[in-house]
Amino acid sequence: MSKPLSPGQMPVHLEAAQQVRRLADLYRDVVNPASQARLAARLHELGLAFSDDELLVLAALDTPARVQEFLDTQIYYNNDHASAELEETAMSPRRVLQTALAHCFEGAMFAYAVDYLHGHEPRLVLLEASQDSEHNLVLYQDPLTGLYGVNAHSAFPHLDGRPAHYTSVGAIAESYFPYYYSDRTHNPADLTLVGYSEPFDLVSKFGVAWMGAEEPLWELYYTYVDDTLRLYSLFDDSGEMHLYPLIQALKSRWIQVDAQGHPFVSVCDLPPLAQELWSAFWRAHQPATKPQGEAREIEKHFQRLYHTTPLDLQENAEDLVYFLESGFRIEQLLTQPR
Repeated sequence: MSKPLSPGQMPVHLEAAQQVRRLADLYRDVVNPASQARLAARLHELGLAFSDDELLVLAALDTPARVQEFLDTQIYYNNDHASAELEETAMSPRRVLQTALAHCFEGAMFAYAVDYLHGHEPRLVLLEASQDSEHNLVLYQDPLTGLYGVNAHSAFPHLDGRPAHYTSVGAIAESYFPYYYSDRTHNPADLTLVGYSEPFDLVSKFGVAWMGAEEPLWELYYTYVDDTLRLYSLFDDSGEMHLYPLIQALKSRWIQVDAQGHPFVSVCDLPPLAQELWSAFWRAHQPATKPQGEAREIEKHFQRLYHTTPLDLQENAEDLVYFLESGFRIEQLLTQPR
């Protein structure tokens, strides 16, 4: 988990330089000089400039285990959805250092950057959830054992990183399932994890400049999942892969954008059986509740066939509004021929 807060406690907010100096003072006497020298050379080679204190902290985090400990003990959870008045954030790794705050995506970008800078060849893995928030994992492989682990940052127990004890990405993803309950109902029995992505390389797509940026990482946030990425269903050994549900919906025209720029679910473009299930679901479902009884059975059937649900399709259309309002284009997600 993220750095814990006592009931009623608020994170201490310092100026950026003060915050980084505070973190640097924690590591000043324990940082490995050889790691610091290697990192300085690596940053110079990549054209990235960090302050001396930033460099010292990053140099001290020279293994994925140390990165995870840092996230767990020094970085508070950035709950940018705590109220409607708060602005959403997509802070860069540098800003995570300067604020000592990160949500799931920001913590993952921080871990990815630090692991990459130390030569651990990280990859990003997306955990796919239904009617819930997704989760980002930063995959690494132990060079001695060949086993896999991940870095992650979360406000929820047991959704943080995993040590390199796993033989596959699927095994890591399955380890999250019992703890992955809805961040809406907060009911531990309401488990929502349904899949995970293949590992993918952020640097090959976005380069490295984002690692030292001051500005928000909205391009990564909104476009790192596109139609080149494939996902697996949880507990499915068939090897069958699928697109991320929003991407599949756009590609198949299940979600379209009208002349006024408003996204909507185009029910008439769903497959015939999906249209039948869609209608039956909305007849059985009670609004403002979790699907129960007949509605839940229809939803599970829909999920098995199409890797999404009627409620997820509706939410995808609603979320697409923010993507478009932020100035991004659907063409940035649909990069491959239909």
